[in-house]
Amino acid sequence: MRVGIVDCYVDEPSILGVPPYISPYPRYAYGAVLASGNEPVYATVDDWRNKSSVWESVKKCHLVYIVGGALVPGKYLRTMPASMNEIIQMTQELQGTKIIAGPVARYAYTGRVKQPLEEYFEYIARLDGDALLYDLLTQKSVNGRRRTKKEWEQWAILGARCVQHAHAFPEGVIAEIETYRGCVRWISGGCSFCTDVLFGEPVFREPQAIIQEITEMYNSGLRNFRIGGQTCIYSYMAEGIGETETPRPNVDALSKLFKGIWQSCPCIEVLHLDNANPAVIAEHEAEARAITKLLVEYTTPGNAVAFGMESADPEVIKKNNLNAVPEQVIKAIEILNEYGRKRGANGMPALLPGINILCGLDGETKHTYRLNYEFLADVVRRDLWLRRINIRQVAGVRKEFKMKFKQEFQHFKYLVRTNIDMPNLKKILPERTVMRKIYIEMHEGKHAFGRQIGTYPLLVGFPYRIELNKFVDGIVVGHGARSITCIEYPLDINTCTFDALLSVPGISKHLAGAIMCNRPFRSIEQFATFLAEHMDASMVPAICAFFGFRRGN
Repeated sequence: MRVGIVDCYVDEPSILGVPPYISPYPRYAYGAVLASGNEPVYATVDDWRNKSSVWESVKKCHLVYIVGGALVPGKYLRTMPASMNEIIQMTQELQGTKIIAGPVARYAYTGRVKQPLEEYFEYIARLDGDALLYDLLTQKSVNGRRRTKKEWEQWAILGARCVQHAHAFPEGVIAEIETYRGCVRWISGGCSFCTDVLFGEPVFREPQAIIQEITEMYNSGLRNFRIGGQTCIYSYMAEGIGETETPRPNVDALSKLFKGIWQSCPCIEVLHLDNANPAVIAEHEAEARAITKLLVEYTTPGNAVAFGMESADPEVIKKNNLNAVPEQVIKAIEILNEYGRKRGANGMPALLPGINILCGLDGETKHTYRLNYEFLADVVRRDLWLRRINIRQVAGVRKEFKMKFKQEFQHFKYLVRTNIDMPNLKKILPERTVMRKIYIEMHEGKHAFGRQIGTYPLLVGFPYRIELNKFVDGIVVGHGARSITCIEYPLDINTCTFDALLSVPGISKHLAGAIMCNRPFRSIEQFATFLAEHMDASMVPAICAFFGFRRGN
């Protein structure tokens, strides 16, 4: 039997599956279908939106498994997670039995729209959707359950080939990898807003199982991976789980994992991370330093770990049982900066921290926003780098939260974007830094926008159009609050467009026109001589540095 698997894209605290990411959930389901002796058909919400031929195949399937849900909605570039309304519309085109799974099923939640699911789906997977799917296909009792650890590993490996069906495979896809589920802080209930703690006591995957899953995808042609499926990478197989909220990091386990990945997959393009608890890093400094050095060596540049700080206000920290106090966060930022600033081959620093700040939490006052801003300003004063500062309103999934200070929230964001983000970004990527392998994803007016493949990639704008779905190198010519402006590097003197010429600092509209009229140039030297006849000769070397010359033009 053919079984449709429709990826509506997920965004959870510890799992991302919005393109370019493909989450583990559809892959596990794909593996479960294969393990049951049936044939999976993978499609996405974009196949439905575009009415592709793959969608037509899914419509004819006797059983269709839909997975989705955005609990921490962000700003997306290539596409968007499916809304609940889209999911409901989708079901009306399907002929077979329908299963809904993922965050949307567990919490009946996509974004801020809540809907009853029972009238649209025959089965609702409140626990692991892949386990329910497997039980249904093997005619076992269907009561809803967690997958066993053995099933987890088997389905992860069998489902690895699912990535071949992802849009923009292989270069434009990155696979999210789980190392464990649950939260080491489950013993105290975890953060008040976070859903990961609802999985309970952490269940860790063995290093060899993770390596084998990555190897299967690697052998299928994929080269981009993010070890993002965990609440804290430093807590992987840590010592003292269940006894303390800050267990001692296990250096050996992480060493075995990351070294083993490279031994099995030596030509990986991107290997990145997500999520770390700064309190764990601060409380176990020796182990944290050893792991940070390991991660700098065995992951690729442009890497980042998001610190779930959420607030610098002691009252908010207490009322919401948050991860860490400001002093611990500062210590963790210092440790990552000590080892991670070195610039890599792709133009980005090796490994930097990010900061998450949630607004609207219990106990928040107007004073909270001043404390949060003062904390970030102190990071700048200490000359510490942050890869990103993520400011958002808390989503009421576990409980309801009330946003009381909307004006203060907007003013706080404005101050951070203006006074913190831009100066920080200028340190991380100074002008004339060359960024490698920027994937062009969209056009807006005369502009092109792209990102490097990886964790929390910077938005890169080009002031002219470039062909979509291709990689280019760029050189930084300007900064926004959370984005940069580049031009292709090197620009080909004889083939670049008029708009591209105008984007080069120092080239006026008149000079760009003159360059177009006098092409082709036969060498950089000839081009430099031409420039010297039309402008101050002292500016010529700086302008020539943006250009290349392709032999045979």
